[in-house]
Amino acid sequence: MKKTSIIISSILLISLLMVGCDVNDESSCPSDLSGELSTTESDFVGTWALTDMVSAEEVDLTDDNMNNPSTNIFPQLPECQQDVVYEFKSDRTFSIKQAYNVAGCQNKGIVEGTWKLSGDQLTLVALCTSQVYNVDINTENTLFTLEDRYKFNDVLGVVITSDATLTYERM
Repeated sequence: MKKTSIIISSILLISLLMVGCDVNDESSCPSDLSGELSTTESDFVGTWALTDMVSAEEVDLTDDNMNNPSTNIFPQLPECQQDVVYEFKSDRTFSIKQAYNVAGCQNKGIVEGTWKLSGDQLTLVALCTSQVYNVDINTENTLFTLEDRYKFNDVLGVVITSDATLTYERM
């Protein structure tokens, strides 16, 4: 399980823990996002669960005594690490929760902040950082994808840096 600990942080925090502001100096932190929601944002409000993660590079995260790297990351993750849920609220707040819906998970995590969706750009402000992601929302408004760069620690301890696409489905 420790072999995928880098992935846990990356998925849960979705790069919000980037080096930037000094958390002790809140004057250098970005302001919370505020204002009325657009129609597109109102349609986006809801709960979204991680359902897939695909890497551009093959990675082997499973300690199954087989050399079987794959670009399909999601099924290689333990169930507790697959349980990542965004909740976007109409008051412009959001939360990302990990390991809250699976029984027996030890390392639950939560990040809370504010959000804004403008065109295909999702802005998240949390933990004294602001991060912008390009998102693709399907026409039925039932799933969205985002892409980011991750460091995967494979089963042999090799760090593989790769772009990965995460898919979230409306619950």
